[in-house]
Amino acid sequence: MHPQTYGRCAWSSCPMSDRLEGLSRQEKAACLIAERVLGAVATPWDVEGRQGVVDATLTLPDGRQAAFEVTALAAAGALQTDALLGRDDFGWPSPGQWWWTVQVGSPRDLPRLRTSYRRIALLCEAAGVTRPEQLWRRHEDVDPDVVWLVEESTSDMRGHPEVPVIDGATVRNTMVVPTGRGGGVDRSLRGLRQALLAAFAEPPMPRHFEKLARAEADERHLFVPVHLSALPFAVADGLWSGESLPPEPPPLPPSITHLWLAPQFGRRVLLSTPRGWEEHHPYDT
Repeated sequence: MHPQTYGRCAWSSCPMSDRLEGLSRQEKAACLIAERVLGAVATPWDVEGRQGVVDATLTLPDGRQAAFEVTALAAAGALQTDALLGRDDFGWPSPGQWWWTVQVGSPRDLPRLRTSYRRIALLCEAAGVTRPEQLWRRHEDVDPDVVWLVEESTSDMRGHPEVPVIDGATVRNTMVVPTGRGGGVDRSLRGLRQALLAAFAEPPMPRHFEKLARAEADERHLFVPVHLSALPFAVADGLWSGESLPPEPPPLPPSITHLWLAPQFGRRVLLSTPRGWEEHHPYDT
């Protein structure tokens, strides 16, 4: 996995706005994306004590109004692990000469992993091996941190000697992410509709559908930041790294007119409208 293809989260490209005060960072970012794509003006709505209302309203260029609701899709525990990692750039300082990736299997591993990953990486680099397991297999004077990582933790580390930490003006951090998944890639996104059908049936998604259905507006938009863990790997990877548009409309209640899918990684946002799917690149604006 090359650092340029799995790097800084696209959401961190979005500047925040004081006029959207009262919304969460995620909601503000979603509003700014909608403004860029649609030429709209967003107004916070779920503020000032209002209950059971959508997050914002959009005033479209022709004067019509759109209800705008934001909610993320993620596997159970994935967002908590991201929060505990406590960073925006998905990295910790690199201890040696190689670029390293760390996959965190459980939040319970983090306290020791934060203090031991440096020593483990340096030991591996000194021995010329890319995996701590290669040191562990030697069974002779193995460092206790290496033993812990291999035998007791649910996390993993991998060194990439072909990718230097310092490359001209670029300085690469050790990349730290929740444990990933593998498999084939659905670049055609033929499996997206079925994956969304299952995801949308789970709480709290029906509650967001209901909020939008109650809103008095010309259009009703659901904006969904999609965590890498939220959908089957083949679909999730195709969503953020592919170039195709889904071949089928999303499984939405009739009252919802627009669906936004904003993958955690990558540079594109997909928008389903009554006319079909569209691809936009608001982070490049």
